[in-house]
Order: sequence, then structure tokens, then C-alpha cells
Amino acid sequence: MPPVVASGQLRNQATTGGNLLQRTRCYYFYDPSTPCNKRAPGSGCSALQGFNRIHAVLGASDACIAVHPSDMAVALAALDAEVEVQSAAGKRRIKIADFHRLPESTPQKDTNLANGELITAVILPPPPPGGQIYRKVRDRASYDFALVSVAALVDLDGERIRGARIALGGVAHKPWRATAAERQLTGATLSDDALAAAGEAAVLGAQGRGHNDFKIALAARTVARALRDAAQPRKA
Repeated sequence: MPPVVASGQLRNQATTGGNLLQRTRCYYFYDPSTPCNKRAPGSGCSALQGFNRIHAVLGASDACIAVHPSDMAVALAALDAEVEVQSAAGKRRIKIADFHRLPESTPQKDTNLANGELITAVILPPPPPGGQIYRKVRDRASYDFALVSVAALVDLDGERIRGARIALGGVAHKPWRATAAERQLTGATLSDDALAAAGEAAVLGAQGRGHNDFKIALAARTVARALRDAAQPRKA
């Protein structure tokens, strides 16, 4: 099977901390001839009126509409992981949901790490009950960031959904936890209609910028499909 996450060279050198600390960026960030608030705060965001097919539809601001590129961070968000960091002042833990930032008016700040802090560990709680899946939709079969990705967990009691977790990637400045959709599913009967409604709830409030309008419907459908797959019994 061909590799689906980065190249062999990157995988040989990569670390968990480095993956989480990837810059939230887009092609305008790399082009010094274009304004980019992340590269030069206060200069503007070229993606707002430019080509923005890969950009955010949730949690964005007029200062930046780039998306976080990590697959791992999306899975960790669904698993309620914590990031352990250390500085000269000691250690502390940051919930993965609070580790990355939305752009608001300071898109140059990617995380809530303080000056002098270093990631020393990622803490995973005991595995939650139910089925789990990570689904990634992209333009190429490998070596490509997600247009939309979904980490889904579904815990069933017969046909009743005891609990669900949904985290999305490729749609926001940070991994996006769809808590409203999770609450909507809890206690519901497993059905295509319930899963489709959860998909719509996951993108409630989404805003396209033109070229990326398709991401809203794509994200809703991918959530529903991922939930359905997570709910399927696993073969031994």
C-alpha cells in the first residue's frame, strides 16, 4: 500500500510535537509578494479575495482563513488528548482542544504555548468505547493535505447511540470539534437520517468564501459517512 501521510523522508524525521506545531498556513504565506497577516501581521489576507479553494469555512476571521494541516491533531482532538509542556517554571498540561488557536485578530499566534515552553509528551486517556475511524478527503491519493477530514467515534447500545465524538480537519484554523452534533446524536437511534442531520449540525455556521463553498456540503457528507463507518461492527 502506498504511504498516505507525508513522504518517507518526512516520516523518518518527524515527531509528534513537530506535527502538532506545524504552522497553519496557505500558499499566500509562502509568497512574499502577497499580503499575509500570518507572515506580516497587519498586512492583510490575500486569500479573502483571492483563490481560496483549500481555505477555512469554520472559525475563520477576516484576518486569516488558512486551515491547520495536521491529521494527527484531528484524531487527538476526538480522543480528548492533552499536551504536556515544560518550561523553566515547571510542567503543565493543555487540553488538545485548547492547544491550537483560532485566528481572530492575531493569526500569527498558532498555539497557546507560552514563551520558553517545550512539548514533552502527549497524554492519551483510556480508549473510549465504540467504533473509531479517520476519513480523509483530498485531491491526491497521497502526499496531500485534507480538503476535509473527520475523526469519528460512535458508541452503540443496540441501535441507540450511547455517545459520539466528531472532529474535523481541513475546515478551520485548528482541529474543529463538532460538539453540537455530538450532543444531537447522543440518545438518538442510529439511522441515515440521524447521521445526515449530525453532518449538517457539524457545519452549522460555516461560511464559504467563493472557491471553497463546496467544502461545506463535502464536510457534512463526510461526517455522516464517517459516523456510519464507525458504527459498523468490526471484523475479528
